[in-house]
Amino acid sequence: MTTLTSIDAIVTDTNHRARGTMGIGVEFLHGSPIHVVHDGAAYFRTGKTGTHIATGMATIEMATEGDARLWITRDGTKVWED
Repeated sequence: MTTLTSIDAIVTDTNHRARGTMGIGVEFLHGSPIHVVHDGAAYFRTGKTGTHIATGMATIEMATEGDARLWITRDGTKVWED
């Protein structure tokens, strides 16, 4: 059984437009997200990590089974849809 933490995340869409603050569910392991529920879809960690260039924040790539992707900060407070 997974335990999702509810977080109000600032979400940016694929076209770099702010979607505003949205509630997401995040499961953490060792301080990093491994499972996210966002906009009705379940995302899982892909193994890719990076740095968001505009903010300098460390990010983690996540994907659905259907290959929809997003990048999320390690604390889960910012999401960039891809």
